[in-house]
Amino acid sequence: MDAIVQLIRNAMCCVKDLELFADTPLHDPNFTSKFYVFPSPYMSKTTPLELLISISQLYACVSCSISGFKLISSSILKSQRLVRVTDLLKKNKRPEKKKDDDKDANVAATVNELVAASVANEAISAQKNTLVGICVLPIGLAFFWLFANSLHITEAGWIGGLPALIHALVIMEIALVPLLYFMLKDAAEALRKSADIRALAENFDGKKRKDVKETWINLDTYSLIVQSGWTPFWTESANSSMDIDAEDKMLSKELEAVEKNIKFDPNAVIITVDKGNELEQIAKVSMLEGYREYAYFIFNFIAFYGYLLGIVVYYFDDEEKQSAGVRSLKMGYSNDDADWGGNFAGDFMWTVEPIVILLSPFLIRQMTKTKDPEKVKSD
Repeated sequence: MDAIVQLIRNAMCCVKDLELFADTPLHDPNFTSKFYVFPSPYMSKTTPLELLISISQLYACVSCSISGFKLISSSILKSQRLVRVTDLLKKNKRPEKKKDDDKDANVAATVNELVAASVANEAISAQKNTLVGICVLPIGLAFFWLFANSLHITEAGWIGGLPALIHALVIMEIALVPLLYFMLKDAAEALRKSADIRALAENFDGKKRKDVKETWINLDTYSLIVQSGWTPFWTESANSSMDIDAEDKMLSKELEAVEKNIKFDPNAVIITVDKGNELEQIAKVSMLEGYREYAYFIFNFIAFYGYLLGIVVYYFDDEEKQSAGVRSLKMGYSNDDADWGGNFAGDFMWTVEPIVILLSPFLIRQMTKTKDPEKVKSD
């Protein structure tokens, strides 16, 4: 829903920027007054298009603020659970045997390492999500001033006027910087994961488990090969006191399940033909998701730069006194052209982004769809 509203909102902003359909009631404030009469002399300038934009901006204000708050709170609760699980893990560690005890001597150590690695990985994820939430929340709050600006409220000097609008834009720009970094990081991580999965499939394809050292089992291989899509209970936050009370028992069950899963038949093949096809599918999806993250970064970086120009021309309004650095930042354009061009670039990029968000799952499925063996054989 958020992506759909974002698409509609920024598409309407592009229509306003380019003054498309100028002869229609969309740009006529008198048409708005047929339904509701806003106070003069400022809010009465609101056109139907601006009214629709303001409604979508108010939605973004509420939606982003709630999303940011939920992300922060859930990540904090998850971090608290991970601390408790870490303490419980020390108490519930599988007893590790000496190497010469039996053939399963290292199983307990492997179980402990797997669970500890998963908990550590989730802790990093929780920290990241907390920071993302801290960035998303002020972006949502800043949308309130954009909503007010569409209704010409800031023009009237209310709620801080134009300076408050600029401050809101500055906050949005600052909050977007860490998000841009995470987009790059997620893209690189997805491509690395794709390469690692292909290397994994190549190294263990057709080999029997008895022919490979037990150390081949780590967090990645376990979640991809031994137990596909492994999602232990600590990947989610505890929602009630009952969840917290049950963590000890849930951890014991999880340890038992992991131990049972890695006590495998030594003659079993690690990666069968079907599993190899499945891993290739996962690798392709991860690769395409990595490229998609790079696309998100490009869209948002252009939007970041474009909206930044509006802030720059506000603080450096006298073009004759502008430094060479400011002129270069504006790419030699006048203040008016830089302001309009930057704003349109941001609106356009944030129109394209939700289109990619909405279409990419379908496109990725189509591009990674495995061919029917019977059909391939007949061809």
